[in-house]
Amino acid sequence: MTAVLRIGALTLLALTLSACMRFSADLRIAEDGTVDGEYVVALQEGAGAALGGSDREASLQILEESGLLDPLTDIREHGFAADGLAGTEVTFRNQPVEALAPTADRFGVTREGDEYVVSGRASAISEEDADSLEGAELTVSITFPGPVSEANGTVDGTTVTWDLVGGPEELTARASALRTTSPVPAVLTTLVVLGAAGAAAVAARRAEVVRRQGLRRATRGAVPAPATRPVGASPARPAGPRRP
Repeated sequence: MTAVLRIGALTLLALTLSACMRFSADLRIAEDGTVDGEYVVALQEGAGAALGGSDREASLQILEESGLLDPLTDIREHGFAADGLAGTEVTFRNQPVEALAPTADRFGVTREGDEYVVSGRASAISEEDADSLEGAELTVSITFPGPVSEANGTVDGTTVTWDLVGGPEELTARASALRTTSPVPAVLTTLVVLGAAGAAAVAARRAEVVRRQGLRRATRGAVPAPATRPVGASPARPAGPRRP
């Protein structure tokens, strides 16, 4: 059906019987090289009965036929229902990124040095089967540990999302395998420190000016101290008239 779900007879029949179908893959790659994620396959409510089972059973069979679950271990499966659709949701945790390696008929993820690279086919359907996808919602989202440097999907932060209906023939993306922090907080911290230092310098200068002004005022208003004489000295007598 796509890079993630190869079109098979059961899938095409489900698309024919169901006015709409949903497939979504939400994959999150951690810095340690492990992957958490969810796969959802859902049909229009009641469409599973025409396939010989419940909506959940038919959706799970489609997902199993895709081969996506083959390399995974310790998966959890439970029912899914939303927006008039019903099916299955499979979750997994702490899987090695090698489990997402590309194959001959679907895209995947590999690590190259300090980067994760997405490559591979986005569709494995024939032109004759393409009309069967009208009304289907088929999306893949991959979240990387670090910034995305290039991608042919929609980039939102460290997440790339592809719409597999009418999307590119091959999915491509390249992103850092290392978690990085934004330089903005560091810049703000630097500005705050510089601003605080400047304010402190201004305050110190003003305090010095006030201190000097106070000293000058104190000096102008001071009363001169009385003259002093040595201890035991007689007070000076006024000089008498000179004799001829």
